[in-house]
Amino acid sequence: MHIGATGLNPSLTTSIQSTAEKIASGKQINKASDNPAAIQILQQFSSQIKGESAAFRNVIDGISAIQTAQGGLSQVTDSLQQLRELGIQAGNGTLNPSDRDAIQTQADELVAGIKDSLNGSTFNNRSLLNNADSLQTQTGSEADQQQSLSSFDLLTEFSDVGLFNLDFSLDNINDTLTNIDKALDIAEKANSAFGADQNRLESTANTLGNSILNQSSSRSQIEDADYAELITLMTKAQLSRDVEIAMLGQANANRGQVLQLLKT
Repeated sequence: MHIGATGLNPSLTTSIQSTAEKIASGKQINKASDNPAAIQILQQFSSQIKGESAAFRNVIDGISAIQTAQGGLSQVTDSLQQLRELGIQAGNGTLNPSDRDAIQTQADELVAGIKDSLNGSTFNNRSLLNNADSLQTQTGSEADQQQSLSSFDLLTEFSDVGLFNLDFSLDNINDTLTNIDKALDIAEKANSAFGADQNRLESTANTLGNSILNQSSSRSQIEDADYAELITLMTKAQLSRDVEIAMLGQANANRGQVLQLLKT
């Protein structure tokens, strides 16, 4: 039996090939010719999802930077509270010079620890505790979607209120306690600002996460293949092709019989 390739329905063959490609790739749309209008929508979805995914990573980094700063600031606050306790203790007029020297030495060590905490609390070599320049981070896929994270030069601010020159002698204890209280106020304001920034970033992260999820779902509805439907179409197309081949085979057989009769 001889069947010429041109005898088969070209559109049927194309349909089988296209359906097989969709089943293999798992996608309803593999090239622009499959659906020119939908391919543009898919590209827009993909661009938006990629942009928001990058922004989401930025937001997470921003939260990590704030948490690093808060960790360092917590150590600073603890040290300030200990300094205040030493200041109150130093206000005891019954202390002898040796006792007062011990308090001063302990206070100096706490102050040195505060400096170490401020210098060491960095995220990716960037500190929010010893740099007054605010930190800008891209929190969306559009150019104007940015957030400014609070940043403080606490070394300078603490120095300005005399924290690094505390004198625990009885004559100067009032000034010392006042300076420590000023430093505590500075630390409290910084901590409050960091808390507000973190809340805002976490809200942005939730919004971005929901947006990415929803857009990914919408893209999948357009792009992903319906295997059940495609397999049904493939089966129908293959059956149609088999029937067509059988008919062409029968036609060729009949043609051969006619030619044989004519020869006879």
